Amino acid sequence: MVMTVMLVVAEEISFTGSSQNCCVCFIDIVDSTRITILEIMDPQKIKRYYSTFINTMAALARDFDATVIKNTGDSVIFYFPKTTDSSNNNMSAFKNVFECGLTMISVNPIINVKLQKEEGLPNLSYRISADYGRVEIAKSLTSISEDLFGPTVNLCAKINSRAEPNGMVIGNNLYQVTKTKFDHLYHFNKIDGYSIDNSDNKYSVYSIVSKDKNSNDKKLNQYKDIM
Repeated sequence: MVMTVMLVVAEEISFTGSSQNCCVCFIDIVDSTRITILEIMDPQKIKRYYSTFINTMAALARDFDATVIKNTGDSVIFYFPKTTDSSNNNMSAFKNVFECGLTMISVNPIINVKLQKEEGLPNLSYRISADYGRVEIAKSLTSISEDLFGPTVNLCAKINSRAEPNGMVIGNNLYQVTKTKFDHLYHFNKIDGYSIDNSDNKYSVYSIVSKDKNSNDKKLNQYKDIM
């Protein structure tokens, strides 16, 4: 006797049918697998290590008008809804993208002091990437938050490895939108691009740092008392 089993596939996600241009950011811990396997043996300390990172980055993202999409333990993905308009009248929203990432880098010493002195945990380093482009919006059955899909999200994650530890990179799409608006505020340096199809044709990637030599100290002073 042959039994036929019918598989009922429920829609875990449902695409809303809407798409938009916006800035997406990806922040990822450097070398987290080795650290949590070889340097942190206590499961409770591993939880505190990840929660310190995720909670701090999510709070900073929201402070710059970003929406956190998801976290995967050692990374956080978020986007900036106000960057749907790339006109000259809306450049403050794009500046928030840069300031958010650079602030996350600036507070790294504060996070590490907290990890070492309060938790007895090793230092934390991370890479930040951002890009701009079209995303498809979806709703999850298990979450009230939106999810984003599409090449912009994928590229943003892929170019993350091009950043130095505790550094930030942006993709060419975001660079083209902002380069003439912010070249007086930031240094954009073209670095090794990302090969999409393993050919010599690479997607351009740029590192970004502030031209204000006191910018790092200003950000540290702003957040040191509340973290």
